[in-house]
Amino acid sequence: MKKNYFKAITIALSLTVLSLATVNCSNSSNDEDNTTPNNQQPTTTQYFHPPTWIQGTWGVTNGTTSNKLYKFTADDFILLVTGVSEQSMTGTIKSSPNGGSVNETANNGTQYNFTVKYNITTTTQSFEFRKVSATHIQWKDNSSNTWFDLVKM
Repeated sequence: MKKNYFKAITIALSLTVLSLATVNCSNSSNDEDNTTPNNQQPTTTQYFHPPTWIQGTWGVTNGTTSNKLYKFTADDFILLVTGVSEQSMTGTIKSSPNGGSVNETANNGTQYNFTVKYNITTTTQSFEFRKVSATHIQWKDNSSNTWFDLVKM
């Protein structure tokens, strides 16, 4: 009697495991869960929209040494640490917990300002640039309220 009871329990457990394996190994794909309506791919947020006049690499030079400081692309603002690294502000926002946002203003083809706000903190970073010529812009150091000359590299 004990043998039959043990066999019944073993068979019942085997059937339960088999049915769970069948359910968990279904042929269903989660691809449908990762698309937006009408099977469109999710959109990627573009945080920066620098005007064409400022796109490129900008820095300072004294005739013997040059330091690249900033690079503007069609969709990003990059801080350059001479000889060391590049810090994409889009990458920084995306890697920040809870992300962030950018508030931009560009006016009259001579001014480009933006503020980056990180959602997890009250930290903001503000930048102001103004065009002097096609190869010369100015950057405002907000801590000293001073404008500095930058040249296109």
